[in-house]
Amino acid sequence: ELLGIVSANIRVPFDANEVINRIVDGSRFTAFKPLYGPNIIVGWAFIHGFQVGIIATNNVIFTQEANKATQFIRLCNMMSTPLLFLQNTTGFMVGKKYEEEGIIKAGSHFVNAVSNSQVPAITIMMGASYGAGNYAMCGRAYNPRFLFSWPNSKCSVMGPDQLTGVMDLIARESAARDGKKINEEVAQARKNKLAAVAEKESDVYWTTSRVLDDGVIDPRMTRVIVGFCLSVIYNGKVEGGPLGGVSRM
Repeated sequence: ELLGIVSANIRVPFDANEVINRIVDGSRFTAFKPLYGPNIIVGWAFIHGFQVGIIATNNVIFTQEANKATQFIRLCNMMSTPLLFLQNTTGFMVGKKYEEEGIIKAGSHFVNAVSNSQVPAITIMMGASYGAGNYAMCGRAYNPRFLFSWPNSKCSVMGPDQLTGVMDLIARESAARDGKKINEEVAQARKNKLAAVAEKESDVYWTTSRVLDDGVIDPRMTRVIVGFCLSVIYNGKVEGGPLGGVSRM
């Protein structure tokens, strides 16, 4: 059923709740603050009899989502419960309005909580994994115990469209300062070349060939693989505790 929920095109949205319902025992999931910051779904469940705290993204991360996830990570550490991150995010929302609402502070708290978390983590890249969203959702740099990718997933600093747009804007601003005129044909050729490179290097088979994950898995095997990983984790003592680090309050 997972293949009918998630599109091969990461631009097509899907509800992470539908994924969670199909990988947890009996589709039973105890959501934490379901009405607050709905773009991030967090809560507790059992997978093959092992308790796990789940954090799943439904695309972009706002201030409320970051605050909710931070609190949940702290709770799971106090409860000594392993974490499962289900990634599908283009990153944190940007813009003056969201900065005034505290997205930078909330985002830093989220990343701080992930980097200082003591409980084992498993990460599944289900779709987009771009920018700081990759860090906050326990990407490779944050040392999850296991990290797997679905065949449709993409991982990069930013998407090809965003990257080419930013670089084109920088080039135009630089030319304007120097009083130079932009050659539109050259600019478009440069954008096309950069987009092709970005598309290639964000492809799941390019990233997995550089050991940026532990393998590409069939989405239908997610429950089995996560259950096996949890059995490995619970073979030893799972121990959390209060998170360290300094957060900007």
